[in-house]
Amino acid sequence: MTIKLPPLPQPFSFAVHPSYCPGNPSPFLDLDIYDHSPFERVTRGYADRFELYQDEIQRQRLANIHCSWLGAMMYPTGTEELLQVGVDFCMWAFAYDDEYCDEGPIARDPNKLIQASVEIWRQFESPEYQLTNDRYALAARDLRIRLDKYAKPEQTGRFVEAMRIYLMAEMWKATNATPTVSDCVFMRATGGGAWAFPALGHAIADIDITQREYEDRRVRALFEMLSSLMAWETEPHAFSKEMERGANYKEHNLIRVMMRENQCSFDSAVEDYLEMRLRLLSLFLRLKAEVDSYASEGVKAYIESVIRYYVGATVWSQNTRRYKSLSGNIDDHIFVGGQLTAPQPPEVFSNTKPIDIDGVRWWWEYDPLNKQASDGATLKYRPASV
Repeated sequence: MTIKLPPLPQPFSFAVHPSYCPGNPSPFLDLDIYDHSPFERVTRGYADRFELYQDEIQRQRLANIHCSWLGAMMYPTGTEELLQVGVDFCMWAFAYDDEYCDEGPIARDPNKLIQASVEIWRQFESPEYQLTNDRYALAARDLRIRLDKYAKPEQTGRFVEAMRIYLMAEMWKATNATPTVSDCVFMRATGGGAWAFPALGHAIADIDITQREYEDRRVRALFEMLSSLMAWETEPHAFSKEMERGANYKEHNLIRVMMRENQCSFDSAVEDYLEMRLRLLSLFLRLKAEVDSYASEGVKAYIESVIRYYVGATVWSQNTRRYKSLSGNIDDHIFVGGQLTAPQPPEVFSNTKPIDIDGVRWWWEYDPLNKQASDGATLKYRPASV
């Protein structure tokens, strides 16, 4: 059955790394061209070197993700060496997600998933020596070594922290098969790499942002909003694939969780989701405008890198064979529609209602329309230096 999805209004422009497929006039549609990209060849070699798959079927699925295409859209700025790290992290994350978290034998055994994730976590934090024989841990170590070579220590350190959050979220998911909507929205923001991918983005783009600015609550809210939204945007597109191929006792797809909790149909859950994303984007634009009025160039560039991540990854999710077919290898069109629109004017995003979900309610504490925020009562995290 083909799922029909509505368009997704959005306010942002699209970009792609200039070193990637420069002669392609449609840099997110011509999938077969990407088989020949140097970045693609390297990342498939990376997967082969560490055997980031359980069999040849999964190896072919990983190839059809075209991680180089995804990385070039998420990370349109930065050196080629760091772009390759980003592309290889895409490969790592999808392979780990499929084999360990969703589809392989370990995905059905929370104790083994937790043990493996702890080994990955420790190896990634301590790359100096090999600490395990786990394939994913050793592949993560390789990423860390390259980051230490090409990125600044503070940038790498933030990505290490984001990986810790990522792996902890996957452990939580392994022990919470049927989360509430509130729990699910936080799982999606932190698990599946959704927190780690945008954190890596500022390292690839070599953005200088102080730790005080990085931890500012308004800046963190903007980061969380778009990292969450990107994860949410994949859910309608991935719905059929996850229902067919995932561990069937797990419900970690946000649309599926909304259907269960609200006792509604798929179409009704998608309609509720459209309202939720409209509220989020409206708040994001209001808060970004306020932060832009006083922020440093580093903060502005950091927020822009998160926007690039959101747009690039969302465009990919709407066009990838990973979600277009149950096999992950063909353009089977198990859904139609669901595309991002061309950038829409600000007035489209004028919804002032908060999302009534505990896991994200705090974002509205920093809404410029919130009088308490506007009068300075909750501004204690505003950077003093900007």
